Amino acid sequence: MAVVNSKVGRLGLFLANPMVAKIDKVKESGEPSSTAKGITKKTIFFLLLTVVGVLIYLLAHPYMSTAYTEMVEGYEVNLIEAGIAFGSLILGLLGTFICFKFVRSAFFFGSLYSFAQGYFLTFLFHALGEDFLFPCLVALSLTLLLVFTMLILYRLKWVRIDKKFSSCIATLVVVGVLLTIIVAILNAIPQTKEYVQFIVDNTVAITISGIVGIIFATLLLLVDFSVIDYSLQEKLPKKYEWLSAFALSFSVIELYLKILNFVLRFLQPSNN
Repeated sequence: MAVVNSKVGRLGLFLANPMVAKIDKVKESGEPSSTAKGITKKTIFFLLLTVVGVLIYLLAHPYMSTAYTEMVEGYEVNLIEAGIAFGSLILGLLGTFICFKFVRSAFFFGSLYSFAQGYFLTFLFHALGEDFLFPCLVALSLTLLLVFTMLILYRLKWVRIDKKFSSCIATLVVVGVLLTIIVAILNAIPQTKEYVQFIVDNTVAITISGIVGIIFATLLLLVDFSVIDYSLQEKLPKKYEWLSAFALSFSVIELYLKILNFVLRFLQPSNN
């Protein structure tokens, strides 16, 4: 019978990505069992594949035929590169749900998703302009700093992952949904539409929204740490290492995207 990690609780798992929820509900042990070293190596493998996706795009781009290049909203886009970028990304995202049912597919779909993210982002930023390189590096540095900081805080037990923690995450979600609904309603009313647009486009509001999004992604990363720690304590079979690594790398990449979006709003305001 499936179990639920008592530290995180059902609410925290409901908000986490499906792969983490899958790991937490497993009641299975075996030898050899999952190890922290194994999960770390596999997570690094997935993240390195993201870098491979970047390099493959950069190496292949000069050889792409210009016959398939078209102008899309003022940007030059190679249709072949666009097809590869969006196709692999969609397959990778679908793979996260397939892994929920078939654990052994985590290696394949985790690799595909990681590669696709690197290829897709490089394709996107190359199409938008080379001036996006600096914001990408800034976002990468901030992501690595935040991930390692949260990992240290978790290992030192300065952050408690329990049902109260899950309630905190849920509160952020509820507040975010309510604010979205209120803004949508007020924006539909002609008398208040102008004021809503002023608030939404305000730098302070944009900053707060971006920070809240980053905080939320960081909290979910801590949930990943807790669930993976649980899998190690319960000595889950080694086959779950790939799923744990995929879940962790997925959360790291999602955190990077939120930080990148936040950085771009300030360093490239004309392109947002």
